[in-house]
Amino acid sequence: MRYVIAVCLLTATAAVGCGAKSELEGVVPAAGTVTYQGQPIEGAAVIFSPEAGGTAAAGRTDASGRFQLTTLTANDGALPGKYQVGISKIEGGGSTVTAEEAAKSMTFAHGPAPAAPVKDLLPEKYKLGKSEQTAEVTVGGANEFSFDLTD
Repeated sequence: MRYVIAVCLLTATAAVGCGAKSELEGVVPAAGTVTYQGQPIEGAAVIFSPEAGGTAAAGRTDASGRFQLTTLTANDGALPGKYQVGISKIEGGGSTVTAEEAAKSMTFAHGPAPAAPVKDLLPEKYKLGKSEQTAEVTVGGANEFSFDLTD
C-alpha cells in the first residue's frame, strides 16, 4: 500500500513539474534599475504583471537599484509580452518582505494581517493595479528596463 501511494505521489509531482516547465520554456532574461528622486532605491519589489493574464515575474532591487526578474527559478527572466509594472518598497511587520510576498499582497490582498503596521515608502501611484508604468519583454530584445520614480 505504501508503495502505491509513493508511486502516485511521484507521478503527480512529475506531471505538475512538467506542466510548469512547458509553460515557462519561453522565459527570457529581463532586468533593469529603479531610482526614486534620482537615487537608486534598495529593497524595492518590482512586479511585472502580464496585461493579457498569465504568469507574472518579480525582482528585488539591490543597493545600486538593480533588479533581475524571476518567473520560476532565480533570475531566469520573464515570458515575452506586455506588462503592467508595479514597484513598492514595504517596511514594517518586524521583518523584511520578499518580492514574492509583496507580489501576493499587492495582487491578491488576502491572508493574515501583518503583526505590525506595514508602510510603503514609495508613492501609491507606483503600486501594481495603480501604476501607469509598462514594459514589453521580447525574444531577442535587450529587455533592460529603467524606472525613474518621482513624487
